[in-house]
Order: sequence, then structure tokens, then C-alpha cells
Amino acid sequence: MRFLSRVTITVVLFLAMTTLAWSAPSPPFWYTATGFLYESWFKVEAADLLGTGASQLVVLGRDYLDGRLAVQLLAWEGEKPVSKWESPNLLPEGPAMISCGRPLPGGTPMLLVLTQAHLYLYTVQDEKMILTSQFKHALSPVELSVADLDGDGRDELLVVRLGQRRPTYDEHVVEVYRLTEEGLVKLGGSGLLGPVRALTAGDLDGDGCAEVVIDAGLSSRAGVCTVLGWDREKQALVPRLQVDGLLETMAFGLTVAPGDPGPLLYTADGWGRLNRFYLTSGQLIPAGEYYSFPKGLVGVAVGDLDGDGQEEIMVVGHPNNLYVVSLN
Repeated sequence: MRFLSRVTITVVLFLAMTTLAWSAPSPPFWYTATGFLYESWFKVEAADLLGTGASQLVVLGRDYLDGRLAVQLLAWEGEKPVSKWESPNLLPEGPAMISCGRPLPGGTPMLLVLTQAHLYLYTVQDEKMILTSQFKHALSPVELSVADLDGDGRDELLVVRLGQRRPTYDEHVVEVYRLTEEGLVKLGGSGLLGPVRALTAGDLDGDGCAEVVIDAGLSSRAGVCTVLGWDREKQALVPRLQVDGLLETMAFGLTVAPGDPGPLLYTADGWGRLNRFYLTSGQLIPAGEYYSFPKGLVGVAVGDLDGDGQEEIMVVGHPNNLYVVSLN
């Protein structure tokens, strides 16, 4: 998602949603921080990159006054997150996106940073984040996710790109890539999906293969949530489910994580609502009522921050507020 459009829409929604957000219950806050880390946050992910048995937070954010766009790795120490590493300034390479996964043989967890010019791969060596590889590309990417689509234990890269330019909006596609030592190899992709506003991937039905989930629509209005699966014979992403108006407004953040009674799709929207859905019998069913936050939401991640075996939910409120909650 392009940064300026995301920030502009979020500001408008925030001004309109204050009363609506508090009409539903607030979650039990485990930790909160306001005005934290960057002037604006664009993406948050949770993954155990350090190999400690606990999840770390990976944050993509920007400081406008300093002219800086960067990624930070945060680990939980005591009762707060502490920065362990920060990337070089990515602003000269335009809009950037991040994801975490295991895209190479051997299954080493990696942080992937995709800019408009390069794909950067970071791993941990001797307790330090190291740039292990970088590849030039000409993809003009819009969004990025990483997941194992075919169940072989190796993650594919999912890249949202321009599919067709319409008079008043852009149609996007999701392309699937395999990462090799030489770079990216395209495996296939989807048909036109409309203006994609959010992307995630994860095993929603428990069959060992990840589904791709997108939110598409115009402006900040309610859109269409599409669940896609990988068709091995066609070598393509094919729609398995489309839900019109799943949310009342656009989703800024999506993620898939383990839950009860099964894997859950988490959605974070500009009205400050955190929703959870599970996939069953070809339908996305709410896993309880939504939770409200005091700011419009721009991101969500799920992980075990303190290594106690219980997962926390990390939610980002516009523009740079971190909320950590536990729904266990």
C-alpha cells in the first residue's frame, strides 16, 4: 500500500470513528505505548528471528522530519519492547514492505525487506542481524507476504502488483515467486482482484497449505474479502471464497494465526476495530464480537512475546501507538 494514501485515509477515518470505536468492549491491555519508535508505523510482524523461543516484533516505520524509512527488530525485555537492530534508511528506494518466513531450503527464518529496487534478506548470526543476500528487481511491488502455499515446508513470496490500470482506479494481481540463489522465479499468480488494500497469508483451514487473503475496494469504503488457494495443476491462485462487506470499512492490517477453535484471520480497520474470523464450511465466521481501540488501526500481529506459551496480539493505532493485548 502506498504510504501517503494509507496515512491520508487513516487520518480521515480516525476523525470519524472516535465515538464508534468505544461502542464495543475494549480488550484487556497488557502493554501500551504512545508516540512510540517512529512518527508513523506502516507494518508490524511477529516472528522468532533470534531463536529465543519467543516472538520479536518487526516494525516498518517512518520519521518524516528526519527523512527516514526503516525497519526495527524489537525484543521483549522485562515489561517492555527493546530495539535490537535497525535497518539502513530505505527512503531512497521508495515505498518498502516487509514479511518474515522461511523461503530457502533449510528453513532458516528470515526477514524479507522488499523496496522498489531490491529484495533484502536478513538472518541472525551470532545474535546479530546480518544482510545475507540482496537481489535487484523491477516488480514495482505494492504489498508483500510470505507463506507455504503448497505444503512443502518452504515459503513462497506473494507480491501484489499492478494488473491493469482503469480510468479511476488500479486493478491488482497477486504473483507467486520462489526464491533461489539467483533471485526470484515466478511460479504463477491470480487474476484481477480490484484495488488491493491489504494482504496476508496463512493456513486458515488446517490442511497444511496456506491460503491468501486480501481486502480490496475503493477509498475507505467496505470492500470485498477474497480467500485464494494455490492450484498445483493450473499453477495459479484461484478464488475459494469472496465475501462482500465482511467489514464495515477498509482493513489496514490482516494476519492469520493459531486460535480457538482453529486458525483465525485477524483484521484491523480504520475504525479502531479488531475482528477475528475462522474459516469453516466455505464461510468466514466471526469468532466472537469485535474489540475496540482508541485509535484507528493500521496493523496487527500475533506472537508469544515473553515465551510463556501464550500468544499476545500486537495492534498498531494510528499513527504510532502500540497496544499489546491478551485474549486468553
